[in-house]
Amino acid sequence: MAQLAQSYSPMSVLPPPESRLTTALWWLMLVTSLGVVAYGTRYFVALPPDRHFTRYIVPLRLHIAGGMGALAAGPWQFSRWLRTRALTFHRWLGRFYLLAVVLGSFAGFAMSVVSKQGLPTHLGFGILSVLWFFTGLKAYRKIRAGGIAAHRQWMIRNFGLTLAAVTLRVYMPIMLAVLHWSFRPTYITVSWLCWVPNVLIAEWMVRRTSVPVRN
Repeated sequence: MAQLAQSYSPMSVLPPPESRLTTALWWLMLVTSLGVVAYGTRYFVALPPDRHFTRYIVPLRLHIAGGMGALAAGPWQFSRWLRTRALTFHRWLGRFYLLAVVLGSFAGFAMSVVSKQGLPTHLGFGILSVLWFFTGLKAYRKIRAGGIAAHRQWMIRNFGLTLAAVTLRVYMPIMLAVLHWSFRPTYITVSWLCWVPNVLIAEWMVRRTSVPVRN
């Protein structure tokens, strides 16, 4: 029994102490995530000026609320300090995070069906929503089964998709203000660019830092 308990100990899958680069990247992730959360509050203070968004204000606000919750909670789930010193809080925060993902992904899929610029954005944002929900479900099932290492891998993949809310708001101003693209190609491109590189980076991180586990 002692060996079984040790195999399921969170300490058994913790990475070595973070480097300065890892710590800096975590802070960057936290600050940018909270910045998007603060930006999202404007949709609950007043109606957006875009008539298209106003027409679908209920699913839009549900999607934004889910994204804000996931962005606010997500970075802390990757805090080694929190996992080792407040495991119970880590678990409850994880439940809140996954509920936010469910809300955001379902409402996001509804918004993808009516997104501007037609089929390319329907598919781009729609696939993002499906993968966001699927990776969150996998992470939940793995931790329920006691697979801590696999849970952590799926959480990395899932939060990479959550960060699409951040990368979208980085790429769009660059395309519109710096590259002087018109709105249509910008929106079509960003509907894929906001999440595909994130998925690739997350998968690289999983394969680079983790021991083989059953997914």
